[in-house]
Amino acid sequence: MKKYPLVSIVMANWNGGKVYEDTLWSLSKISYPNWELIVVDNGSTDGTVALSLNSKFRIPNSKLIKNKTNVGFAPANNQGYRISKGKYVLLLNNDTLVEKDFLEKMVEQF
Repeated sequence: MKKYPLVSIVMANWNGGKVYEDTLWSLSKISYPNWELIVVDNGSTDGTVALSLNSKFRIPNSKLIKNKTNVGFAPANNQGYRISKGKYVLLLNNDTLVEKDFLEKMVEQF
């Protein structure tokens, strides 16, 4: 039986708009069965916090940290990392499009 260790994807966001929405769409297509998404929003004012909570993306194992202000890219990633539970942690930019099988390929290499 194949094992699927948990992969935590941490993504900092600040006013990501359409590119952030596109990233969420691509993440919603991931075929790897054991992953979590942790979004750290840095005080967005463009409505992208609502996108993070939108069920249309079907990302069931997701968490959202909402900062009141923009604490910066590295501190936001550190916040997400601290609550991650995965054996592997991927820091993903909020403008990245992924292939549906990229996690299988990545974990296989580890």
